[in-house]
Amino acid sequence: MNQNLDELVRRLVEAHGADLISVILYGSVIHADGEPRRSDVQLMVVMRALPAVQLARSAPVMRWWMEAGFPRAAYFTESELANALDVFPIDFTQMRRAYRVLYGRDVLETAEISRAHIRLLVEYELRGKLVRLRGLYLSTAGDSRRTLQLMTDSVVSFVQFLRPILELHGETAPVGRRETVHQIAKKLQIDMSPFERVLRLRHEKQDLAERKSQALMNVEIEDLFSSYMDCVEDVIDAVDQIT
Repeated sequence: MNQNLDELVRRLVEAHGADLISVILYGSVIHADGEPRRSDVQLMVVMRALPAVQLARSAPVMRWWMEAGFPRAAYFTESELANALDVFPIDFTQMRRAYRVLYGRDVLETAEISRAHIRLLVEYELRGKLVRLRGLYLSTAGDSRRTLQLMTDSVVSFVQFLRPILELHGETAPVGRRETVHQIAKKLQIDMSPFERVLRLRHEKQDLAERKSQALMNVEIEDLFSSYMDCVEDVIDAVDQIT
């Protein structure tokens, strides 16, 4: 993979010259054991400016990169990066945990990410997902299979925003979803068993359908949805009180 990265940097420098500020590799690939999956290779390209002519110069480089099996890089201007820290505080916080400068200046070294912005974004995302969950349930109520699917589809996106809550409390968030839910329950003193149950059902829902009668399944799933939604509301209330 290092040969691919070296070649990418060479092509970007050739395409942009002095207008290229930095090329940064970040994410799980930094600490991966052995040869990482190409899909895990995340890159950020920072430019002085990004008019259409610069994007056009990068287009052949990115086509070559993606044809080699790697994801498309994220492009920022230097000023845009500084102004985006309040909009993407979680993304940049995660990026700063594990990154390597492949070319140019370390633009993340001095990036200041506000704790208040992280808290606000977490609350915004959780409230938005709760509103969406309620709306989707209007179409699934009474149909246990669709309600179960709604919960097992949504739980992953909810757990994604539980991890920053732990970090706001000064704790390191686990990688695993169930471990994250368990740690949140302890930290916030909230009964997170509905989340744990839904996570288990992501793998067991076919077995559940085979074991239960339809009537019993309807009652169980509707009860679980009610407690699942209550749990989301309790988490949001806890986030709202973080100072």
